[in-house]
Amino acid sequence: MDVKKKELPNGLVIASEAMPHLRSASLGIWIRTGSRSEEDENSGISHFIEHLLFKGTRRRSTARIAETIDSIGGQLNAFTEKEYVGYYAKVLDRHLPVAFDLLADMVMNPAFPAEEIERERNVIYEEINMVEDSPQELVQDLFLETFWKKHPLGRPIAGSKKTVARITRPGIRKFFRRHYTASNMVVAVAGNVRHGEVFKLAERYFSDLKTGGPVDAGKIPAAGASRSVRRKPNLEQTHLCLGSVAPPIAAEERYCAHLLCNILGGGMSSRLFQNIREKLGLVYSIYSMLNQYRDAGTLVVYAGSAPDKAPEVVERTLREFSRLRQRPVSSRELSRAKEYIKGSIMLSLESSGSRMSNLAQQMIYHDRFYEPEEILDAVERVPARGIRDLANRMLDAGCLTLAALGSADGRSLKSVALDI
Repeated sequence: MDVKKKELPNGLVIASEAMPHLRSASLGIWIRTGSRSEEDENSGISHFIEHLLFKGTRRRSTARIAETIDSIGGQLNAFTEKEYVGYYAKVLDRHLPVAFDLLADMVMNPAFPAEEIERERNVIYEEINMVEDSPQELVQDLFLETFWKKHPLGRPIAGSKKTVARITRPGIRKFFRRHYTASNMVVAVAGNVRHGEVFKLAERYFSDLKTGGPVDAGKIPAAGASRSVRRKPNLEQTHLCLGSVAPPIAAEERYCAHLLCNILGGGMSSRLFQNIREKLGLVYSIYSMLNQYRDAGTLVVYAGSAPDKAPEVVERTLREFSRLRQRPVSSRELSRAKEYIKGSIMLSLESSGSRMSNLAQQMIYHDRFYEPEEILDAVERVPARGIRDLANRMLDAGCLTLAALGSADGRSLKSVALDI
């Protein structure tokens, strides 16, 4: 892989990967901030700003932003996560200078028109309503709020209607100036590009950006055993999230954690799918997921079942936790999981957009680039005993949290013992 990195005098990190077999180029501007960087009173402001950067700059109106990207047949989008915000464009390789000019203008010169702030506030209300109408998403938010009580990682990324209503234009401008600085930013490019051209474009558009200071990630979240059952009328299923702690994203055990997650509930051959869906028919959907951050993580199992079957689903899931703690996985099962993870890694890197995203995240969390071969080798080296040892540390009854959402009163779930 042809990857190069450069840092400007103001602290801006630039990373690029040349993929000469493509005709596209993907440019991303990533900010090391997100919902974790917010205070309780302005929860949702990172996501609000992400919306507003599409609503006009000192040079371009909202319509002009759309016209610029459409006129070159490109794609333009953005997202907000708990620890970073990303703005990105995918264009034909010859249009990379246009993408740089457009994204730099949006990220460095937003106008924050007062009328657009009020209009977009209502759009975000509807986005919050959409999550409220999606029980699979809502129960995951409920789990994190329960698992990480009174910590920013436990709050929904979009905030609440109450906090979004309190966000003001002066507050937006203050937060933007504090966080959108060179030392807090990564520019990542992948595709049919030349490194020298990428660095020259980055220097042209970002050299004048103020360095700024590091953004404090805040205290490490503390997790403890808990449960939360919320009644929501008119749901046919009870939606469950059951989980515990996991290693941070840069921990040496991260590959072991991914394998453990896959064996538990990462596909149709996983233990949860085979034993709870296929053999017992208790659910239609059940899977495990790993959420990892700078200094913390969670392993969470999601399932949806008939209300009267929900307690049994929880108990059966706990049995699978216990099995992982007590007995090493078989060589066959471990080999399957390793091939699944390795295949997922390689298949996820087949486009310029995915390569750009991979570059940016590695710079944010590792400050270096890991070749795919390094990652595949690390996955292959994980022993069966390592998975059992990690399961004993992760799947601890002292950290188990259950969140449930359904139309039933939840008394049966409140009495389920969260023991392993």
